[in-house]
Amino acid sequence: MTTSADIRAIVVSGLKGATDAGQAIFSPFDWPTSQNAYPCILVRAPRERKHSLGKNAPLFSVTTTVEIVARTVSTASVGDEGSAVALAAAEKLKGQIEVTLINNTSLWVDSNGVQLIEQFASVESEITTSSEGDWPTAELQMRMEIEFTQGPEDFYPIVGVPLAGIDMQVEEPPGTVQPGFSINFPPPIS
Repeated sequence: MTTSADIRAIVVSGLKGATDAGQAIFSPFDWPTSQNAYPCILVRAPRERKHSLGKNAPLFSVTTTVEIVARTVSTASVGDEGSAVALAAAEKLKGQIEVTLINNTSLWVDSNGVQLIEQFASVESEITTSSEGDWPTAELQMRMEIEFTQGPEDFYPIVGVPLAGIDMQVEEPPGTVQPGFSINFPPPIS
């Protein structure tokens, strides 16, 4: 079963060591704030949309939005030179992220050789810079819409208690025979 959380985990593991951020690839709630942690990347999958592919069976085309936020810093320089250095680092990270994720087909195949995703439906990115303070920064925000399929096998088995038998009684007026029967089922074959 492929889920948005699986896709997010694949993106995180694929990016580790593949960009200038090195191992500083994070998921929600472990985002660093210390100065020496840059460049770093945050990956999350906050949105998922399922479109039915037909009736009578749970079969969906699923689009998950993976958000990637990369931050870089530079030392302050005369004018906006520090921002230009941080911007160049963010642009380089953008290219590294795209090559690592989009151009890496082995990343999207499971251990049985099954393709996990259908396509990258879209990739959108935006870079902003700030030269305020002692450490000019740049931030890259990318949104990748990744499509995959979920079928009936992703929604089964339904957890329950196996039926061991049936006891049936028919309610009759007082003083008459109370018909009924019991059927015990054999244990399931493993």
